[in-house]
Amino acid sequence: MMQSEKLKKALDAIEDACGHCEICSPDCPISVARRALNGLYYDVKQMEEAEGQS
Repeated sequence: MMQSEKLKKALDAIEDACGHCEICSPDCPISVARRALNGLYYDVKQMEEAEGQS
């Protein structure tokens, strides 16, 4: 399984754990985790695409 697939599963799990509050605080641990994993997911996808082109 590729790293991006594992990260996508982790992002899906974070979405399931999120309570979808009306006002999301930037200090919310779910929000912090989502932002961090989204950035990592983007970087890994870019790396995988670059490896696939070479």
